[in-house]
Amino acid sequence: MNYIVESDGSKRYLVAKDSESLDEEEYLFGCEFEFYPSQAYEQEAFLEELCSLSYSDVVVNEIFVPHFKDSKSCMQLKPDISLDSNGLEISVPICSYERLKFYIVKINGLIAKYAYTNNDTGLHIHISKVQRDGTNFDFYKFALLCNHRGLLDRWDTRNGYCVNVMNVINYNSKRDSKVLKNKKGRVWNLELVSKNRVEIRTMGGVDYHLKSDQILKELAEYKAVFEETLRRDSEHFKLLKKEHLEMVKNASDEEKIGFMKLFFG
Repeated sequence: MNYIVESDGSKRYLVAKDSESLDEEEYLFGCEFEFYPSQAYEQEAFLEELCSLSYSDVVVNEIFVPHFKDSKSCMQLKPDISLDSNGLEISVPICSYERLKFYIVKINGLIAKYAYTNNDTGLHIHISKVQRDGTNFDFYKFALLCNHRGLLDRWDTRNGYCVNVMNVINYNSKRDSKVLKNKKGRVWNLELVSKNRVEIRTMGGVDYHLKSDQILKELAEYKAVFEETLRRDSEHFKLLKKEHLEMVKNASDEEKIGFMKLFFG
């Protein structure tokens, strides 16, 4: 396969396909797939299949995360620093909702053929609004709505690494939650990456790559919640918010102390 070497030493495999036009999209998506190579893993064969399904150039760096000028416009195969030394990650370029659904099915199938997933590994989804100016995403609202739908606890907690963000929000005020959430050196299953983008880390664990149907169903739900978050508060959400604020206000000292001991020692 033909490739060029970029300024950071990454190998860029050229894919002769028309790139996706995102001009008409209101929302953009991204995804990272974590996995470990199995005994069946052969990098050349793996890359050939990855290139065949990709609609953008494929970048490979076996040492660090690619960082040349337009690296984020490419499919990337790279080491994952949250995994053991041989752990890998595929990250897809920014794409549409329909293209992400395609990638989830195809890349999960590729992992099934050449790799495996365990309790260390996860699948992370990014959703953003194209328009940045004037967008001030209400993360608290997003988290409450996700929790109300039961989205935040459908997958097992992975080695205590990726923790349910409601464990913070349920025992603290909105202001205090912002401080406490970033105080401990661990990852939460929902993150506000920027004022118009969230990262969802709820999915993963043993054999997550064999659960594409469940992932696609939840992706659709997260998309719907993201869109609802950007709309004017409904009467249903106002009631949900009121009930939650009352719960936080009425949390006992024993519950609050238990929370602090559990997460901050």
